[in-house]
Amino acid sequence: MKKINTIDKGRRALLQTFAASGISKALISSSPLVAGMLFSRHAEAQSGGAPNKSVAIYVPGGGIHDFWAPTGSGASMSLGPMSSLYEPVKTECNFLRNMSHPSGGHGSMPLILSDGWNGDTYDVAMGKELGPNMPFRYLNLGVHSNGHGALTREGNATVPFQDNPFNAFNLVFGGGSSSDGNSKTDILNAHVAAANAIKSKLANYEIDRLDQHLDAISDTRRRLDDLAGTPGSCPAQPNATQFELSFNTFTQQAKLQADILVAALACGLTSSCSLAFGNHQSEFSIPELNFSGPYHQSIHGGSDGQANYPYYVEMRAHLGSLTAYVIDQLRVQGILDSTVVVEVTDMGHADLHSSENVPMLIAGGGNYVNRGISTAGSGYNQRDMLYTAARACGVTLPYGRLIPSVLA
Repeated sequence: MKKINTIDKGRRALLQTFAASGISKALISSSPLVAGMLFSRHAEAQSGGAPNKSVAIYVPGGGIHDFWAPTGSGASMSLGPMSSLYEPVKTECNFLRNMSHPSGGHGSMPLILSDGWNGDTYDVAMGKELGPNMPFRYLNLGVHSNGHGALTREGNATVPFQDNPFNAFNLVFGGGSSSDGNSKTDILNAHVAAANAIKSKLANYEIDRLDQHLDAISDTRRRLDDLAGTPGSCPAQPNATQFELSFNTFTQQAKLQADILVAALACGLTSSCSLAFGNHQSEFSIPELNFSGPYHQSIHGGSDGQANYPYYVEMRAHLGSLTAYVIDQLRVQGILDSTVVVEVTDMGHADLHSSENVPMLIAGGGNYVNRGISTAGSGYNQRDMLYTAARACGVTLPYGRLIPSVLA
């Protein structure tokens, strides 16, 4: 997760423009929310109507083509047992089948959002292009993701996941701890004070948007409180201190990270986010499912000797439901059409460590992406999908090819 600490030339020019309107640098610095509103306003004016936000979701363990690949289109599209839980958002998605991966298998996380082992990954590159002056150039969130591999890289340096939702909330919406131990209240109050101070400088629709953002932050804070008070979960409050989060709350953590991601985009705090559900070793478990062992075990030897891999299918379908949750929340917040979502993975059939028939999807993008269909991606790979998603946002990556049928 990268926060901008220096003011570049373009940002300095914007601050001067704001100052001429009576909006001080100190006011902007006091609240990431207000800064996000102002810089988002500028970014939207520069986008020309194209999507100006990017989300990359990593789901480990690929999928089995015959159990995943959808058929048909629109509301009548038929989903397989592995893709069945995308049902609520299937008309927002372009499911890419028959795709390949340049380096399928465990250990390939550094290559999933990149064309090599060095240089900026997709999430970083998109943040630099779409929102270089926003409070955060990019956010890289995870759910039990640290420990094996890294998804995000800026230059030649890998960036660890922020996989504690409590710390992520504090970092994104507050920027630090408070003196009285109640940082959540201080954070919200600081945003309210800054928002009230700037309201006289905004149009009515922007005032309404600020009020909606404050409500969203308050709701996210309530959900964090609810999780902290759930029996069996870690009781610590969201603050700057790292603590262990249990597999027992994997799904809750994933949804809270999704809420933070969506709120950060909606509030204009960033234009680019990545979210990983676990890592390439897939050591996590999801106890509420029929199979309560590690995901990795469900893939290799967890099929109970059955050729149809019931446990692998169940767990992969559940992970798909988490991606669907992100897409749906973007839709609820009214920013799905201005956001291009990609779901990436590290292989095809995970029990075979296959580089073929890799399940992928692109969602959102409004009129710039063909949605509600299943596209045959034969001859294309993951880098081509990233290139195509970037083009929908008006960004040209230095690698990959366009998949023409994906763009409207």
